[in-house]
Amino acid sequence: MQNKKLVLGSLVVLVLLFVGLGYFYKSSETKKEEVATLSKSSSLIRDHSIKFGDNKKNISVVEFLDPECESCALFHPIMRKVYKEYHEDIQLVVRYVPNHKNSRFAIKILEASREQNKYEEVLSVIFEKQPLWAQHNNEKPELLWEFLAVIPDLDINKLKEDSKNPEIDKIMDIDTSDARELNVRGTPTVFVNEKRLSVLSQKDLFDLVEAEIYK
Repeated sequence: MQNKKLVLGSLVVLVLLFVGLGYFYKSSETKKEEVATLSKSSSLIRDHSIKFGDNKKNISVVEFLDPECESCALFHPIMRKVYKEYHEDIQLVVRYVPNHKNSRFAIKILEASREQNKYEEVLSVIFEKQPLWAQHNNEKPELLWEFLAVIPDLDINKLKEDSKNPEIDKIMDIDTSDARELNVRGTPTVFVNEKRLSVLSQKDLFDLVEAEIYK
């Protein structure tokens, strides 16, 4: 009888130990997933990142772009369209991956334009005139000053001065580092609430945004 009680007691202890270990493992894995999610989230959006939209539904649409990237220029109207459609529900965030010869030059102008609240207008002109200032083997980035001069109330002299701010280099370095951590290799790369857009098309972007809005 004593042996039976001893065996039974041992079995109970083993079961409790197994359940406890299982709970600990599950809890540990959950914490790991939470840490991974938090890490990814912090890499997607930084305090310095420019943001647009009312974001009433708490949905972030993060685009890693390069102003000298042809695909980014082609995809820009689609990004503008989804923003126009859902600006009340989403937050559009722009990050940089300066992969081309004159990308950093253009990004400095972009960031400087924030001082005059002209970011959207400047980005649109940079992409619209990209075939002229970023022509392969015949790049003329200095033409941007001429092209941007047509934007109403944009002070070009101030823009030139503000573009020299060394903080802009730090922004680009942080964005590049975050892109590497998120395995962003090409541009444009888009994330909707941490979900990467797998196909660069208007339909796929709208489907992903709408899935988050109406879930």
